[in-house]
Amino acid sequence: MSADQHILTLSALALIFACGTALLSYRFYAVYGEWSLGELRYKPHIPGILGVALIVFAILFASSLGWLHVVMSTVGGIVVSSLYVYVFRMRIEAALLGPLFAVLAIFLMPTRIWA
Repeated sequence: MSADQHILTLSALALIFACGTALLSYRFYAVYGEWSLGELRYKPHIPGILGVALIVFAILFASSLGWLHVVMSTVGGIVVSSLYVYVFRMRIEAALLGPLFAVLAIFLMPTRIWA
């Protein structure tokens, strides 16, 4: 695996983790702050379930590549999510791109894992 592919894989995993934590934190703030959820008004658990699924996917995928990948993707994801949600206070809908990043990560997986 080349250095460029390592960087792409770590970036994709950090973004997946960040999307998951952003969705999970949004779910708690929205429900406990009684914010309007629009279409999800009667299903407030859906962002939380998607967030947890993305976090678990990122951790399992990174663990198949090594423990350094797990640590780096987790720390990177927390940093990106904190910057995105708490510092810049941007809209959370961009976190719905997490499943697309997960598909991208599957294509970035080295072929030695499949053999």
